[in-house]
Amino acid sequence: MTNILIVDDSEIMIKFVNKAMRAEGYEMLAAQNGKEALEIINRVHPDLALLDVVLPDMDGYEICRALRANPFTAQIPIIMLTGFSDIDSRLMAFESGADDFVAKPFQLEELQARVKAHIRRASSYAARVETGIRIHRIAVFSLRGGVGISTLAVNLAAGLAQLWGEATLLVDLAFVNGQDALMFDLTLRNTWADLGCLVPEEIDADILEKVILRHPSGVDVLAAPRRAEEAEIIQEKHVQRILELVQARYKYLVMDLPHDFSPTTLAGLDLADNILLLVAPDLASVRCASNALSVFKGLGYSDEKVQIVLNWNFGTSGLARKEIEKVLQKPVSVVIPNMPDTLVTALTMGKPVVLESERAEAALFEDLAYFWSKEDYKKIPPAVTSAAWQRVMERSKRRQSQQKKT
Repeated sequence: MTNILIVDDSEIMIKFVNKAMRAEGYEMLAAQNGKEALEIINRVHPDLALLDVVLPDMDGYEICRALRANPFTAQIPIIMLTGFSDIDSRLMAFESGADDFVAKPFQLEELQARVKAHIRRASSYAARVETGIRIHRIAVFSLRGGVGISTLAVNLAAGLAQLWGEATLLVDLAFVNGQDALMFDLTLRNTWADLGCLVPEEIDADILEKVILRHPSGVDVLAAPRRAEEAEIIQEKHVQRILELVQARYKYLVMDLPHDFSPTTLAGLDLADNILLLVAPDLASVRCASNALSVFKGLGYSDEKVQIVLNWNFGTSGLARKEIEKVLQKPVSVVIPNMPDTLVTALTMGKPVVLESERAEAALFEDLAYFWSKEDYKKIPPAVTSAAWQRVMERSKRRQSQQKKT
């Protein structure tokens, strides 16, 4: 049974909310002051807390801060209920650690919906903590354009979704000219621009849900703005807030990054578990990769976090792999062979190559998606094995068999 604690000094409000929440199947607990609330929380550990701001002994902000400071209660979802609806009150609620803010008077349907959303999010988080499997975040990056950042990001996201059948999100952080939605043939119904016009602290899971685009492959896409000038309204705090919100919902997050070290780009790089640094076999690209590695070192990124991906986008000659590794002083993890015709067709038709299973090139991206899957996931086969997973396993067995023969 899911327990919800309401903390309010009004008996009428407590009865009003209790009746509505019990109708949804929740077990209700109540307190009329801060001291009583903390005692109940420490004893029962509710699944969610509804806190009024104005209380006799301590206000809701103080209770919220106390819960967040205690590691045993830090993950409890908290919704602030208050008659104050001004921006300062909202900011105080979020700064104290609240997950959401509902101004009185409110519609019961709205409160019920928000409670459901936060309990669902908390349940997802708890399940991942229990299994030891958390979201895996991959950033695809290069300081030079034209090396295949979006192509790899789009195919990687689609490959992961097809392999594991798990919630996968592709976030296009190239706000000025990102094309990820186009590469999935998705209509730009909503984009980052719809979030950029909001106060970051006011963005919640319900708002994000309405902005995300969905593709039949199982990939969700947060698309770049339609117009370049809309990029200016998206700030670092917007990116941090969104990347925070997606943690409990998705198992895979792929970030398509622009060719810079802007604050919004750094927000994605900092969060990433793995950074795939793309380089083409030419001097300019290698120089950009060298500069990027220097910045990564200055930022304190571990050597294991960054992998070099050589995209052989030249039809004929190019710098040798060994020469590139010597300049970068780091081994190349993966080489993507030249495949211009296939990729041009995919871009024109809006269908990632990895989804064209009959094409030989699709196998490469399926294998790469498996290669960059989190190790914990690869140790446990999916409950229902997908066709993509079966193909990857079959190719792996064939390679192992060939190696034994040689």
